[in-house]
Amino acid sequence: MAINEPSAVLMIELLSLEHEQAGYQIEIGLTRDIGYARRMLIIDEFTYEQLNALAPYFGERMRLSLYPKWDPFRNSYYSTLVIMNQTFSETLYFACSEYYVSQLLQLKEVDDPHVHEEIAVDTTLPSIPPARRLRKKNKKWIGRFGLQSIVFVCLAVVLLSLRMGGQDMDRAEGLEGPSQGAGAERIEKMVSLPFIPPIGKISAISSQQDESEPTPEPSKPTPESTEPPPKQTKQYEEIKLTGNEYTYSLPKGYVALSFDDGPSKYTKEIVDILVEHEVAATFLFVGNKVSRNVEAVKYTSEHQMSIGSHSWDHSKMTNNGVKENQNNLAKANQALEQIIQSPITVFRPPYGAINDKLAAKVTEQQMKVLLWNRDSEDWRRKTPEDVIQFVHHTDPSGAVYLFHEKKITVEALPAIIQYLQGKNMKFVIFK
Repeated sequence: MAINEPSAVLMIELLSLEHEQAGYQIEIGLTRDIGYARRMLIIDEFTYEQLNALAPYFGERMRLSLYPKWDPFRNSYYSTLVIMNQTFSETLYFACSEYYVSQLLQLKEVDDPHVHEEIAVDTTLPSIPPARRLRKKNKKWIGRFGLQSIVFVCLAVVLLSLRMGGQDMDRAEGLEGPSQGAGAERIEKMVSLPFIPPIGKISAISSQQDESEPTPEPSKPTPESTEPPPKQTKQYEEIKLTGNEYTYSLPKGYVALSFDDGPSKYTKEIVDILVEHEVAATFLFVGNKVSRNVEAVKYTSEHQMSIGSHSWDHSKMTNNGVKENQNNLAKANQALEQIIQSPITVFRPPYGAINDKLAAKVTEQQMKVLLWNRDSEDWRRKTPEDVIQFVHHTDPSGAVYLFHEKKITVEALPAIIQYLQGKNMKFVIFK
């Protein structure tokens, strides 16, 4: 079943913040499902000041959320900036204007009914009194942990506690349930998900279902048997990725679980939980971890899970040379293929970073790129309940969930699967 969608913005990366004579602007990197581009975005002074108060950033990657939210207490919008490198990740909050929100809406070329129905913004650049005189090219940033950052971190804690107390003030795309009521008409029902890419085309192929063995007649005693237990009917299907686009989408009623950054000490436990609930998932393994977890890779393959590559070393491959990426992909595939004895056909780029040169090398090695459209951000959450709440506050229909092999995710997984099964979702794995 192929789904045709217009070009969509998958993520926005903040490259620089500038105050020129013409006004305030940010340089951003746009990753779309058709490629990558840079552009300058004009912003207002208020949003500029808020962003300027969050740093210096020391060369780390910075992703802007595509989903600002409305704060009814302060009567303004706020959004998030996620700063990351290979060893840490930090989410910072900043206030922003209606004009900034309108600029984000113009970047999103895909029709999103939730955005158009629930965000009402003024697209006129607001007139805001200047806060202070700024240098023409402000490349030096003031301290990250200023008063604004502390205020909005506290605000996020308050909002989270309200939502977990049953007073949902916002919801992710597709969340069902009543809003808070009168006086809250402008509250955004969205969750800030900085790395959520929409996805593209698929063709669905139902997997062969195993027939259950007949049950012995009740009138006859059942002797103790050394035979293996009867196979259960599969409650999932296989999806064959097609085309050369970077991302993929599922039809309504389907859901996929994917796990990054393994193999690890948690791999077998995750597989056991999936098997117990008669579903399956796609595992994206990092090549240089394979030699330390050979049995985990075998175990995953033997239990009919889908295994893909997450690169050899989890580096940001868009920064690498063409030859380096070619060797990186081949080395990871070789490490996995010699264990599972079948070709690796699915690739997920670290950090979701993909460009045309990397995509070409992926295609050369007979693989397809798989991204996601529901990022659990379990790497920064504190408890299993936080991960479960994320799933409860997103629309599971058509979702490709991104999880990681972490202790809290393992603890949350049974409840997540039961919730999705209760929503009558059909699970899929990718090939």
